[in-house]
Amino acid sequence: MRFVRDGWHLSAEAAAIELPHVPAVFSIGNGFIGLRGPGEAADAPRVYLNGVYERMPIAYHEAAHGYARETDLRLAVADATTPALSVAARLTGVELDLNRGIRTERRDADGVAISIEQFVAMAQPAMVLTRVTFAETASIDATPSVTAPPGSAGVSPVPVEDAIYDPRIAPAIAESPWRAVDSRASAGRAARTDRLDKSGFVVASAMQEIARRTRDGRIEIDFVSGYRADRTAPVLEPLLDMLTAAGNRGYDALLVEQAAWFADFWATSTVAIPGQPEAELAIRYALAELAMAVGRDGMTSVGAKGQTGEGYEGHVFWDADLYVLPVFAFTHPDIARAMLAWRISGLDAARDNARAMGQTEGALYPWRTIGGHECSSYFPAGPAQYHINADIAYALETYLSASGDRTILDAGGAEMLVETARIWLAIGFHDETKGGAFVINRVTGPDEYTAIVNNNLYTNLMAARHLRFAAREGLASGLLGAAEAERMRRAADTMFLPFDDARQVYAQDDAYFALEPWPFEATPSDKYPLLLHFHPLAIYRRRVSKQADAVLALALLPEAFEPAMRQRLLETYEATTTHDSTLSASAFATAAAHAGDGARAAHYWRVAALTDLSDLFGNTDHGLHMAALAGSWTTLAMGFAGMRVEDDILCLDPVAIPGLPDYSFSLSFRGAQVGVSVSGADASVAVHGDRPVRVRINGVDAAPVAEALDA
Repeated sequence: MRFVRDGWHLSAEAAAIELPHVPAVFSIGNGFIGLRGPGEAADAPRVYLNGVYERMPIAYHEAAHGYARETDLRLAVADATTPALSVAARLTGVELDLNRGIRTERRDADGVAISIEQFVAMAQPAMVLTRVTFAETASIDATPSVTAPPGSAGVSPVPVEDAIYDPRIAPAIAESPWRAVDSRASAGRAARTDRLDKSGFVVASAMQEIARRTRDGRIEIDFVSGYRADRTAPVLEPLLDMLTAAGNRGYDALLVEQAAWFADFWATSTVAIPGQPEAELAIRYALAELAMAVGRDGMTSVGAKGQTGEGYEGHVFWDADLYVLPVFAFTHPDIARAMLAWRISGLDAARDNARAMGQTEGALYPWRTIGGHECSSYFPAGPAQYHINADIAYALETYLSASGDRTILDAGGAEMLVETARIWLAIGFHDETKGGAFVINRVTGPDEYTAIVNNNLYTNLMAARHLRFAAREGLASGLLGAAEAERMRRAADTMFLPFDDARQVYAQDDAYFALEPWPFEATPSDKYPLLLHFHPLAIYRRRVSKQADAVLALALLPEAFEPAMRQRLLETYEATTTHDSTLSASAFATAAAHAGDGARAAHYWRVAALTDLSDLFGNTDHGLHMAALAGSWTTLAMGFAGMRVEDDILCLDPVAIPGLPDYSFSLSFRGAQVGVSVSGADASVAVHGDRPVRVRINGVDAAPVAEALDA
């Protein structure tokens, strides 16, 4: 890994800073603002705001009823975070301090060393702090002039000449939809306001110089930048007031606040791997970038790329619920709750989506969205993925298990759970030709290379879990009557699971093993990922998976499979999977751990952990892969350490992993700070504070070590 300095610092020197993925890898943020790192062209988009988007029409030559008519498109906003140096300064290095979420750039201007230290304030909703330091300079008068530029209206995605079509990249648009509203400049301050007409968002951006001093023979100049976005309320004047207040507090005070926020963050989410600083750094990097990307206000979540690039138009997918949320459920449950609150806020839009799809009751969450409505124009690999309802239910159940906080059910969680479960009764039925088993036909599972199938194994297993959960909580909350709850339980208990007798494994769907195998031997390496080189039908007709969702089912629901079945599933689907999706590696790693296959688990874990740091898929420049980052932690905790919750008991069943003899991680469980230490296939637990925690290790109840919290 090129960027490792030690277990807490990422560093790129002159030889590495021109790598295309450096700007994304060195991104910083606070869940609202995302700021890409250095190394791009001066006019390249750098700043993104979570939840701010424009509504754009989707053009169809041939459309059909229920197709999405518009999409949400997140656009870069004006860059008010970059001080303007009046002299040319060459970038010589960049470092990211994960301990405090601070990025430092090193530049050289004719022999004068310049340092630009910057952080996006985690404890404040919308501020970026910047300190520019000039070394070896005799006086302030001799320093290059630094002023705050007004920035430019958000930069639109632009076409790339002769580039292969890539649906993962934001589409080019002919004209920027930003409209300038106001621009102001005065001594040491610049501000502007821009508007998006269709979505109604008004965005204010501003930068202000707040201090200039000499210290230890160096010149320091401090800036504060900020953003506000709203559809109805004023944005500019409140933003300017916020900058004034920040200036009164000063850079140093806000830096102390930043360090304190991260100290609290790492208390329940740190990872230690003795003697392996690169592995430590990779997991800590993943956790820090997730924290800097996820929305914490209950009105936003986390897009597939966070706020780190143009990829996927800024959309939120099901991996936010299934991959990212469990990390926070077991480390910072307040963040997980905020993610669920965002889903709950979209319940009416999910009802609208269900009606568009032909269901007269229930709610169906969109496959991709920002504002709440479906934004996918290709239904076979998008809206047909009904499993998203079960994924959200799984996320809710995970949050309840980890936090014990049942108030989320009264805050709309129970209603969301019941409404989404009703979809299964609407689209499935008891098929007498299969002995009355409950079947779910014509859906797409997580594997986008196998579309519109009958009885997708992952979907059916997750739907059964969802139905049982909804029946239980729906009755308890009074949202379900006894008859409807019984229908849900019966559907779950009789759910059809396709099985292949010849291979003695569960089939990914009814027809998966009837398909002709993909000709892997005749497919050149430069023809992957398949989705960029072959028509969808050419892929759908073959037995091939982008990510084997049968393996994802094993990763999430190991109790559904006998130990011997787990190994057969892995071997069977590994042979048919291209891993063209960055979601695949962590699922295979966790599933392999559940099968007791430590070597295979270690291999896939490395892929997940290094997806972005080593740019393994060649597209990190479009933004970091949030699900892969999250998967590197969940593999360690839930795969290698076998962590799960059963009957309110924190259970651990570690698997020996080659090359990883000892490791430890911290988490939050039912309000307690818990430290887990693993050595081979054994583990120990320490509970900090006086909250009681029940622990079970390798099937045996264990007494955790009680440790006092530091004062």
